Amino acid sequence: MNKRVLALVKYKPDEKRDVFPNGEISFESQEIHQAVENDGIAWDILKIVKYSKISEYKDDLREFNNVKNDLEKYKVILLKRYSYLKVKYERMRFKFKNLILSADTSIHLDKTIKETPAQKRKRVEGNRGNMESFKILLEKFKIQSRPMYFVNLIKVRDIAIYPPGYKGKQLSGKKALDIYNRIAYKYLTKHGNKWVYFSDAINTLADNTETKTDWERVVIVKYHSMESLGAFTSHPMFTKSYVHKYAGIIHTYVYATFSNRGISR
Repeated sequence: MNKRVLALVKYKPDEKRDVFPNGEISFESQEIHQAVENDGIAWDILKIVKYSKISEYKDDLREFNNVKNDLEKYKVILLKRYSYLKVKYERMRFKFKNLILSADTSIHLDKTIKETPAQKRKRVEGNRGNMESFKILLEKFKIQSRPMYFVNLIKVRDIAIYPPGYKGKQLSGKKALDIYNRIAYKYLTKHGNKWVYFSDAINTLADNTETKTDWERVVIVKYHSMESLGAFTSHPMFTKSYVHKYAGIIHTYVYATFSNRGISR
């Protein structure tokens, strides 16, 4: 028996109920900051728990269903068996000869999602606010002596959508994302950072947010310093690999955390 649950919770004032207390903690943080792409909710706790006994999992799920109306916001995702990314991606072999891209690899979601003008205005304004939040986050990271963890929730396309000029064969969204991950993994580890958690999602068990989504992947990345984050994200090969990321995903939410319990790698 191996079940894993990711839970995000925002409490009501003066309400601090522990959720999913009986499982073994794989990751937990009570210091959560919004990164560039996010849901705009000030979450109080993010945790991933693992169960070795089905009875403990059922008890925790039953208890959560009993108390969820006392929570302001919540998001609970059932995960597949944990897999460590180093093993996954070091075994991968890709042939890049058919992946000829146009010179413009700065593809963004604007070019791949059909939106109404009102939806686009709302998202653009939201991204401006997110960028300001991210700048504040980076300043905070600058003066911290602790590592930062980025928790990524990812929704993948069935078929990847590349920009005009792409001449490679048609790929699934997951294959395009795997290409991005393989390139990113190389440059991530080169600068001393780590992918410390990777799991596919099975389904969403509970979600009362306005941005309810059936997430398909969860990835946690550890950056040990501001300098290592900057060196990784500014590397030319990494920035070019973004074309595969945005071709393969519909959208992603990123939660940045400092404090952590569970993962020590």
